[in-house]
Amino acid sequence: MTFTLRPAFSTDAAAFHAVMMAAGMDPRSSWTRTTVGDIARSLSLGGGFLACIGETAVGCVSFRPDGVETLTLNKLATLPDVRGQGIGAALVQAVEQVAAERGYKLVLLAVSQYNLDALPFYGRLGYVVDAAAEYSFRSPTSPRPVVLVKAVPNPLTKAVT
Repeated sequence: MTFTLRPAFSTDAAAFHAVMMAAGMDPRSSWTRTTVGDIARSLSLGGGFLACIGETAVGCVSFRPDGVETLTLNKLATLPDVRGQGIGAALVQAVEQVAAERGYKLVLLAVSQYNLDALPFYGRLGYVVDAAAEYSFRSPTSPRPVVLVKAVPNPLTKAVT
């Protein structure tokens, strides 16, 4: 299966929202109360990507700054029938690339208490739980999420082997 990634803009909010709602999140999650307007606002505050097969959006992710050193990754979703094809990992890597290009030192994300099955996925991508970290964009009506972080490699330094 071939997919492409492209930047997502506020004008893509309806397609982005459709992927999120079809992803199958637990109905207790604040995610299920997210509106198209919420997505448009989020994309305008930071940015995002859509993964597409042909013209059809099958995955999404957004990001926004949280201070000068941290880029927060959020709203990662893929349609259930395309999972396991590398789309989610490619979306995460696209955000990490943005973080590196813009000079952020850390990518931070939060996993809902209703989505803990996602933790191994992020672990495989190098994210670690940081119990002291705070997710600035959490819903006050939801339980505290599990916060994960990953250091962003400095693109100006190269490993010496």
